[in-house]
Amino acid sequence: MSTKPLRRPASKELSGREFDLIVIGGGITGAGIALDAASRGLSTILFEKGDFASGTSSKSTKLVHGGLRYLQNLQFAVTLESVRERELLEKLAPHMVWRLPFVIPQYRGKRFKNMKVRAGLSLYDLMAGSGKNGSHKRLTPAEVLSACPGIRVDGLLGGLRYYDCRTDDARYTLEVIKTACEHGALAMNHAQVVNLSRRKGTVYGVEVHDRAAGAASANFTVRGKVVVNATGVWSQQTAQLSGGKSLLEVAPAKGVHIALKQSRLPITDAILVDSVHDDRFCFAVPWYDSVIVGTTDTPYDGDLDNVQAEPEEVLYILDALNAQFPFARLTLGDVTATFAGLRPLVREKGKGSSAEVSRKHSLITAQDGVISIAGGKLTTYRPMASETVDAVFQRLTTLDAARKIVPSTTDKIMVGCEAGVDGLEQLSEFAQGAKLPNETLALLYSMYGKRATEVVALMKERPELGKRISVGHSYIVAQIVYAVQNEAACTIDDVLSRRIRLTITDNQGALQSADLVSRVMAQELKWDERRRNGQKDWFTTRYKRG
Repeated sequence: MSTKPLRRPASKELSGREFDLIVIGGGITGAGIALDAASRGLSTILFEKGDFASGTSSKSTKLVHGGLRYLQNLQFAVTLESVRERELLEKLAPHMVWRLPFVIPQYRGKRFKNMKVRAGLSLYDLMAGSGKNGSHKRLTPAEVLSACPGIRVDGLLGGLRYYDCRTDDARYTLEVIKTACEHGALAMNHAQVVNLSRRKGTVYGVEVHDRAAGAASANFTVRGKVVVNATGVWSQQTAQLSGGKSLLEVAPAKGVHIALKQSRLPITDAILVDSVHDDRFCFAVPWYDSVIVGTTDTPYDGDLDNVQAEPEEVLYILDALNAQFPFARLTLGDVTATFAGLRPLVREKGKGSSAEVSRKHSLITAQDGVISIAGGKLTTYRPMASETVDAVFQRLTTLDAARKIVPSTTDKIMVGCEAGVDGLEQLSEFAQGAKLPNETLALLYSMYGKRATEVVALMKERPELGKRISVGHSYIVAQIVYAVQNEAACTIDDVLSRRIRLTITDNQGALQSADLVSRVMAQELKWDERRRNGQKDWFTTRYKRG
């Protein structure tokens, strides 16, 4: 299938149109539903009030994993589904889902815990079957130290190494949306659904506010035979737009992460780090040119649109790291960025802490016909989407008995472009004459896969686009232009937070890059000086540390 740019449809072209399916929510769940539906032949449009993946789907631990921690709470079904999906996603998105070794250190005096971990990993391996991630292995103390320099050696017996996968969550979500659009879907970011249109008690469409249109913005309506609410922690608010009561009770759980320079935590493998305050653990994950560490897991009842990492939550993570790496002596000054997200957990009776709440998803069709989906996690988005679109077809057949149900085929659809180069060596050959350093080419391939040639081609046409965006990072200006022209980026935040991930790893670097990004975007999007400064001021206020 050929690649094509992802561009926002014009609101005037959408007004009054009817689709088989309207998807509200542009996180990984909504993206997966759009792909599943479009690939089954349904006319589909997706609306996202912010940017694609701007909520939970850009603020995860960056893992595609089976959920080893869920075994602690005996969530066997969730773990089984997750490990099998992990194996599949490696095949469907090899440029976005990368195999990563994880180390669990083991210490003297914790015999029962060590036995419990080994038993859990054995069960984990059994659930994964004969996948290429293989079985876990025992490590000597020297092997643990080699993978995790500076780890606490007092009482160290060795460790266990197992394999999961990491990803770039926001870019993965974007690739799913791109693939959905290549199958015929439309997707519009910065388009907020402000009302659900009802007729005789049934929702038949949505009213949308185009937030990217500036002063020229106006609401427009789109009709849909079926509407799906895939807005995660906003599910209840969205369901209530039609005037009814939400049947889905979502319990937001807050997860906080920090980023460190790799020089301050020079690990080659991911590592499980025990908390010193409770019985949880964090992951420390090498990611791009940084190390991401998290996550916390606490109930949240604050503003869903303004979730921040609090100082005590950052210290919780630092305490765990300093206990595990005593000579690192990490402080708040070593933290280059923080981010916080909300998991859309479905509330269950009798469950106390958010850590105990199941990661299973819930699918509900309301009396007004709106289908709501919440829960689950990034790894299991594909079966969640398949189940949701099955429900969409059931709804469509009640409206039209001649409608035939088409089975899902997303277990065979590659996520991303099928045309382009197949490896870094080929990309280097394609980039000859562009004068890009090897580390930049490696970064581009890890972010765009086969599509990296499209970014390099921009720079070959305009060599000035090879300039770096931020000192100490390999991102280049061509990525800004590509984000606008091919990935529907509308704001500075779209570029620096999700098309590239600078706000996630280096807050100060992102702030220092905002002026350059604003000037490039102004040229591409024809912003006047007032709009450019307004964009820059908003971004600076949002990310400037107090």
